[in-house]
Amino acid sequence: MQPADKPSVSATFVERFDTAAALARDGQYDEALKAYARIHAPFKDRTEDRVMTSEFLGMIELGKAYCLIKLERMQEAKELFESRVMETAHTRLPKKTQYEYHFLHGNTLGNLGMITEMDTVMKRALQVALHDLEDGSLCAKIWHWILYWAKRHEDWVYLEEQCYAARAFSIKHDNPEIQDKALEFSCHAYRGLGKIEKARRCVQNVLKKYQDEQTPADAVKEWEHFLKSLDTVGQGTG
Repeated sequence: MQPADKPSVSATFVERFDTAAALARDGQYDEALKAYARIHAPFKDRTEDRVMTSEFLGMIELGKAYCLIKLERMQEAKELFESRVMETAHTRLPKKTQYEYHFLHGNTLGNLGMITEMDTVMKRALQVALHDLEDGSLCAKIWHWILYWAKRHEDWVYLEEQCYAARAFSIKHDNPEIQDKALEFSCHAYRGLGKIEKARRCVQNVLKKYQDEQTPADAVKEWEHFLKSLDTVGQGTG
């Protein structure tokens, strides 16, 4: 067999990877991590060539990181995303997988409260989703999590800024789903910043939208409760 005819990745490596990935899909994340680690073990057939590309190694590390996220071992996941292997390999992965790398990395940083770093990484995911995948639903998903982590960590200034940015993005790229998300998260930003009258008007706009769309009563009640809660917050700059 000529070198050019050799498989890009050894069949045993592929088989072991598939086993690990199947365990992860079944929610067996601890077992999947062990299976990913066993990928590098010696082959039973000593004559089989050990062939692995940097892209395949990147897929292994991404699979491990996904399991760590599911196990809420965020710091370990962060270290994997920022390892030399992933820094080298992720640019060679298919565009959809590059998106997943940036999206998972960004959400890991968001979970850890590293908002500035999260912003940088999530905007990379946004560029891939917008320009390479041309997928508006993925763009909306990214914006949701950018805004979610800002709200979760009560970074109200950043949240207000990103709500404006999300609205501008939604108008430019004709994505009303993002505009709806920005409207709702703006209510939290205004309340957090003490801009109570702005928050009140914002919530009223959310309620009007929900009523026009005949949104289920439970969701409407949640926002009615939000509106009522503003009466107990000290008056801000409006």
